[in-house]
Amino acid sequence: GLVGSEMCIRDSYRTIPSISEKVLSAVLRQLYADGILDRRLYPEVPPRVEYSVSEFGKTLLPHVQELIDWGRENFDTIMANRKSRKL
Repeated sequence: GLVGSEMCIRDSYRTIPSISEKVLSAVLRQLYADGILDRRLYPEVPPRVEYSVSEFGKTLLPHVQELIDWGRENFDTIMANRKSRKL
């Protein structure tokens, strides 16, 4: 499912290898600022930050799941479009 345990930024980066750590960090900070994620800073060396889905963010998850489902249902069409419409 989409709701799991807290995730360390390093773990997020490992699961999304096509995104730079700088971009991922900026996205996570914006989602925190929007109230979609909660952020927990651990006073360690080096500092460790974990993010989790906030109660408000959980209200978004059914809509995100619908987008994921739509993408899966239309994957073949999307890939064919990408192949025929290369920029």
